[in-house]
Order: sequence, then C-alpha cells, then structure tokens
Amino acid sequence: MISLDELQQDALSEIFNIGVGRAAGALSQILGDDIALSSPSVRLMPISEVQSLLAGRESTHYSAVSQQFSGPFQAEAVLIFPESNALLIVTHMLGNHLAPDELAEYEQEVMCEVGNVILNACVSILSDLFHVEFTGGLPSHQYHASDLFNIQIPGNRDHILVLHVQMSIQNQQIEGQLLYLLSVESLQLLMEYLDRYLQEQGLQ
Repeated sequence: MISLDELQQDALSEIFNIGVGRAAGALSQILGDDIALSSPSVRLMPISEVQSLLAGRESTHYSAVSQQFSGPFQAEAVLIFPESNALLIVTHMLGNHLAPDELAEYEQEVMCEVGNVILNACVSILSDLFHVEFTGGLPSHQYHASDLFNIQIPGNRDHILVLHVQMSIQNQQIEGQLLYLLSVESLQLLMEYLDRYLQEQGLQ
C-alpha cells in the first residue's frame, strides 16, 4: 500500500498551506471581504475510506467543483462543500437579499468561480516549487448525494489525497474537502517530485 511518511506529509501540508493562502487572498478581493482559509490537514486515503468518511457526515448532499489537471502527472481535483455551506458561500458572494431559489440558481456559477480560485492556487504552488507546468481544464459543478464516488474515475485511481480546509467569512465557519484523485503512477511521480524538492531544501 502506498503511503506518505511523516516528512512527506508535513511537507505537503506546508506546500498546500502556501497555495491556500494565495487562494484566500484572491477570494478576499473577489468578495470584498476578509476570507480566511485554515492550514489544510493532508492525508492519503484509499477511495473506500473517503467514501465512508463523507457518507458518515451529518450532511450527505454536496456541492462539488471538479477540474482536470495535466502535466508531468495527471490529477482530477475536486472541491467539496456540504450543500448548506455552499449556499452560505453563494450568499456572501451575491448578498443576502436573494431568495433561496435565486441563490440555488446562481450556485453553479459561483461555486465554479470559488473552486477555480482554490484549485488553481493549490496546483500552481506545486508548479512553482517542483519547477513543472500543469494545464487545467475548465471547472465543472455537480451536486452529489451520498453516492459521491459513483463519479467515473478513469485509470487505476485507488488513492485520494485529501485536504481538509475551513473557510471563515464574517466569523462563519465553512468546512470543505479538497480531493486530488491520482492514479498509482501519478501518485508515485508526485512523491518523486516531492522527494526531489525535499532534497533541494536539504531536508532529506
């Protein structure tokens, strides 16, 4: 079974923390309000465990934005918020004067914009530190119930890199998950680039 050692896990947490910081700054400009994103906790989990983790939460309805990235390795990045949290984000983006049905109408557009900012910020930091280039596709929005991972996952993708983040807007805590679906080959390449980065930093 593929796993991250403590040094690799700590390094990925620090790297993605920089990306999340960039995303928070960009979102603050978009919303015209201070947005805080917590330092992400990073775990490498089998798909089955992620399914159980999400299915066991109080909310089983999710608003998800996914985006394909290609480069030295391939990944599908998915940003997931419980549906109620997604509507809070939409409310802050558009104002609280809209009726619930109007909020839902704009949810796809707003969540794609938020997802695009967060997902690209986290991938761009990998580009900067690993000295590689990634190309991102257009973000797409989907609603999911507890069958979240009935998504068609091409290739041998049996592990997911899971980042748990908290967004704070006007003292409201909004929890979400950032998932990177990686094939075995892509995961091994990610770890090779990570080890090379650690060697450059004199940490390995």
